[in-house]
Amino acid sequence: MTDKKLAATAANENTNFSEDVFTNNLTNGNSALKAEAINQTNIMSVSDLQDYFKNLSLDEIFEKGKISDKELEKLKESHANDNFPSLPTDPNELTNLLTQVELSVKEELLILKTNPLSDEEYAEMYNKIQLKRAHQLLTEFLIGQDLKSIAKQHGMKKASNRRKKDGKISKADVIKKRYPRLGSRQIRDFQRLELRYIWEAIAYAFSTGQELTRSLALSQAIKKRADNLPKPLPSNMKRWYAQDKDFETEFKTLVLEKPLNACSLFCNISVGLSLLEKNTNIRIVVANEKDKRRGKAHRRLYPNCNTIIGGIDEKDIFDVVVKTYKEAGCEFLLASPPCQESSQQNTSKNKGKTHRAALFKDTLDVIEAVLPKYVFIENVPQWLESRPEAALDILGNKTIGEYIVDKLKRLGYNVTVGILSAADYETAEDRERAIILACKKELGVWKFPKKHVFRPTVFDVIGFFKSLEAGDVDPDNKWHYGLPLKECEIEFLSHTAIGCSAWSNSILYQPKNSDGSPARAQFGATYQRIDPAYPCGTITSDSGQICGIKTVHFGRPLSNNCISDSRVLSIAEILRLIGLEDDFLEPLCKKGISEDDFDGLTFENGMLIGPDESFIRTVLGEHVCPRFMLNLVSTLSLPVPANDNEPQVKETKTSDDSQTEK
Repeated sequence: MTDKKLAATAANENTNFSEDVFTNNLTNGNSALKAEAINQTNIMSVSDLQDYFKNLSLDEIFEKGKISDKELEKLKESHANDNFPSLPTDPNELTNLLTQVELSVKEELLILKTNPLSDEEYAEMYNKIQLKRAHQLLTEFLIGQDLKSIAKQHGMKKASNRRKKDGKISKADVIKKRYPRLGSRQIRDFQRLELRYIWEAIAYAFSTGQELTRSLALSQAIKKRADNLPKPLPSNMKRWYAQDKDFETEFKTLVLEKPLNACSLFCNISVGLSLLEKNTNIRIVVANEKDKRRGKAHRRLYPNCNTIIGGIDEKDIFDVVVKTYKEAGCEFLLASPPCQESSQQNTSKNKGKTHRAALFKDTLDVIEAVLPKYVFIENVPQWLESRPEAALDILGNKTIGEYIVDKLKRLGYNVTVGILSAADYETAEDRERAIILACKKELGVWKFPKKHVFRPTVFDVIGFFKSLEAGDVDPDNKWHYGLPLKECEIEFLSHTAIGCSAWSNSILYQPKNSDGSPARAQFGATYQRIDPAYPCGTITSDSGQICGIKTVHFGRPLSNNCISDSRVLSIAEILRLIGLEDDFLEPLCKKGISEDDFDGLTFENGMLIGPDESFIRTVLGEHVCPRFMLNLVSTLSLPVPANDNEPQVKETKTSDDSQTEK
């Protein structure tokens, strides 16, 4: 019987469930469970064990286990072939079976703890206990269905004469009469059980060796696995997703007859702007970055840009930025305010309490001071709906998104706002960002570009890279190397399936520390291999940590049933996934010649030293995808020349992303 058929028939109370159904459908348990349990205890040395067992009889072992030979043999005999009958539908018989199963599981656990067994014997007996627990869960489910079928009595007090006259009793009284031994928590939990979650819990318990319990079947983790649905958006976030009217219906190519000078605030190292000057006539001539090392790196990468180092929340820096913007004749302002104060990955107690959360106001102050023709603002999606504590006196009753849109409109801009993914625009990274496009009202409306039909996959972009293990270096690519890992980390990653998290491994190969203690992580997507068949998830600043969010290479199956490439993604792979050119970071490798120059990156043994590795991965993690940016500027609404009725944007149309000219 298939899983779906079983699920369909199980909803019927008259369906009989036998142990054979589960035996045929469940996978084998973990044969290494016993070994893992031993590993968690303090083990004596080999010589001590030899001396200990030298003259030790089985009688003494059973004696220390507080069970006699006679009792043990009796238990073993009673459990030798105790397949349970089909599940009854009679409520009384159900409770009797439930009692029988609970008693049997307890007794069998006693055997398991006191009887010296081989790994194979241990696994066989453990599976048998799990099967009984499956019966127990199904019995509880059927009791829950019966409990839910009992009608409630509404509109009459419990002690009313009419209720007594009509012979009606409350649901609680019916339950008490029908199931006198059930407690209030059992009554509640039995009714919450759902068959699809029970089945998922059974499959999960048998594949990982976890104990099959009612709590597991009711857990949110199991519900997520069973439903297999994307995380629903909060209702207030749905309003920010771009509508059809916000998109161009045709592909466009930006044609500028003269350079369009631009200024970039919070520029980082301008990852997203790397393709603009090479493919358009947009020139980044002014930039601002508060972090000194990032600012110096920006100067190295963009030598023709006037990079102002310092925060625009400081009056003197604000004034310099405004003055330089005007002197350079800029007409385009781009801003990427810090996202940490709104990021879901930020679990700090001070989140939203620092002035950094209010930098959107400083951005708007710059816009008001220079009034550019075009404004581009991006951030994490949650930023639009945020109301950080540090900015409440600014926002009033509005969210950041509402405040910015209202302010831009009052300054005379048409505004297009929405949440888009870079994966829809020629990038193998499914990086969702809140995008705000604004242009002066006399210029029209700056719309979002038409989405491309096909999304590049991870394998399309980095599938050809040389396979590396942790600690390996590719002699042909200085940016392609595997960061070293501990042996225990390599072991559990090598047993982690492609596209899966190590938390889904059997107990023996779940994430653990060097001392054998379980690893800890706040998110279920940690220690996870990316799926090569899709765009990768958002690449963040923690890309160098295997406990980051989906940071581990996808790997390839090996002949020893392990998976290759047990490591985080290399910098070379991240560059490709983001959409950067392979040599983008090369200017940073030269040593600085003065204090005002970038200090240069240092390699040792074919890898960046720790501080430089952290710096590069951090600045790459806070990026706008270059090809995404190139697509966004393709739809700039340009003014119509005075002596020409034709717009300066050359429209192109395609049905298959080939972008053939119209």
